[in-house]
Amino acid sequence: MKIRRKLLIAFSIYMILALIPAVFAYRELSTLRKRLKPVEAASDITSSYLELRKNEKTFLLLKDRDTLQLLKKQIGMLKGGLDDIESEVLREIGAVNYASLREAITAYETGTLKLAENFNTEQLTINKLTDLGRRIEKVLDGSELQTFLVLRRHEKNLMIQRDSSSMDVFRQTSALIKSSPEADLAAYRTSAEKLFSLYQDEKQLENEIRNSASIIQTYTESILQGERQDIDALLKISMNLLLASLVIVIVIGALINARLAATIAAPIREIRKFAERVAGGDFSKTLEVKGSQEFISLADALNLMAVKLKDTVSSLELAIQNLHDKQGQLVEAEKLASLGRIAAGVAHEINNPLAIINEKAGLMQDLLAISSDFEQKKSITAQIEGITGSVNRCRTITHRLLGFARRMDITIEPMNLNEAIRETIAFLKTDILTKAARLDLNLAEDLPEIRSDKIQLEQVFLNLIKNAVDAVAAGGEITITTSRKDEGAVQVFISDNGSGIPKDKLNHIFEPFFTTKGRDKGTGLGLFVSHAIVRKLGSRIQVQSEVGKGTTFTLDIPIKPTLSKEMTA
Repeated sequence: MKIRRKLLIAFSIYMILALIPAVFAYRELSTLRKRLKPVEAASDITSSYLELRKNEKTFLLLKDRDTLQLLKKQIGMLKGGLDDIESEVLREIGAVNYASLREAITAYETGTLKLAENFNTEQLTINKLTDLGRRIEKVLDGSELQTFLVLRRHEKNLMIQRDSSSMDVFRQTSALIKSSPEADLAAYRTSAEKLFSLYQDEKQLENEIRNSASIIQTYTESILQGERQDIDALLKISMNLLLASLVIVIVIGALINARLAATIAAPIREIRKFAERVAGGDFSKTLEVKGSQEFISLADALNLMAVKLKDTVSSLELAIQNLHDKQGQLVEAEKLASLGRIAAGVAHEINNPLAIINEKAGLMQDLLAISSDFEQKKSITAQIEGITGSVNRCRTITHRLLGFARRMDITIEPMNLNEAIRETIAFLKTDILTKAARLDLNLAEDLPEIRSDKIQLEQVFLNLIKNAVDAVAAGGEITITTSRKDEGAVQVFISDNGSGIPKDKLNHIFEPFFTTKGRDKGTGLGLFVSHAIVRKLGSRIQVQSEVGKGTTFTLDIPIKPTLSKEMTA
């Protein structure tokens, strides 16, 4: 029997065994899902109750219309929540308790409305009491006025304390006033009595509201607790069913797996041994297994993989060898960079004695200028001029060394393109003379002044011209041409009649460490660095080459460069 069929039978048994408890578990989960809605509704009712109590405290504190409206809204939400799960509530707490809950909510709502009316009456009474007090103050004088002012303080104390002792003190003090207008004083006393009565009613209403809220809280908590207990019971049943299914599947699966292992373990061992030999680099033997067709097909695939892996290992060894070669080129590049730093240090050291020689030669020239003529004066003057000329030449060379060894930061400044090319050629004059190459300069004199990094452009020119010198044979020809491309750019053409670059290598010349020169003649970094500089300066470099005829590099340089992201980073 094939492994596929064996596995199909085993999984079919798994599914049949797991299906029976799964059906029961599904039924319980469906019931649980239905029961979750009442739980959510009961939770919403509890939340509505908590919001109701919070708004109740705010209303008792602020006594404003907006809070009252919000309180009414919360009472409506509480009623609506109970209506949504009325059947569940009746099942949890019974019809009698449900009726009590409804009565408590109605009593709470009624008490809230009465308390709101009481607050309004209190405010009207306070306003009236205050107006009467001010009116009486205006007609009293002397000791009666002093007594009435004391009474006004007791009035404020009554509004703050709201207790019987404060009211008794108010009554006793008001009895001492005799000369006040009887009508106003009687109305003043009546308003105070009414305000005290309203305060008593307010306390009673608050107590009734709190009692109703306590009843509501008791029933809402019972509803939520009952729903949660039902959910817990359903969850326990579902967990037990799932646990039973798991035990059955594990037991039957262990028996089936033991049977399957007996039929497939041997081929797997052979495959493992073969894999270990291949991992150790032994490709001399092929894999042969007996058994199911699947294992035979797998053995064929592994044999094919071993053949391809052998080829891959060979390619990898070659790649590693190439990597070692590139590493050697990188070391050479680092040596060149170190040589540049050493050259910069040497240039700095040479500049100091050159400055002293130049200063002394200038002093000798000044002394000769003020001295009288003598026989060797002209000869000495000529010798001193030779010294100063040599000093200036040395200074130019050291400045160029410093320029080419300086940092790679971009410094944009106005520059003359033709002058930069001439300075670069002067630096390579020895190489050109050694090669006996002919250099043709076709530099347009009407070129505008451009803004770029002179030092880095000179490095690009140096790399391209040096490559041209290396490419031509002895007596070869190198041509450098400058021209105006358009309103925003100029062009530089550097051509040679050397050996040229093959087409299959032309797309790789700007890659690092790629070179068409011999291993001892180049690092493969010159064009890579030049391409990076040109791109940072917002310029463009192109190349055309034909084997046996030569190569032309074209530089498009903007008059006012648009800085690239690399340049501004």
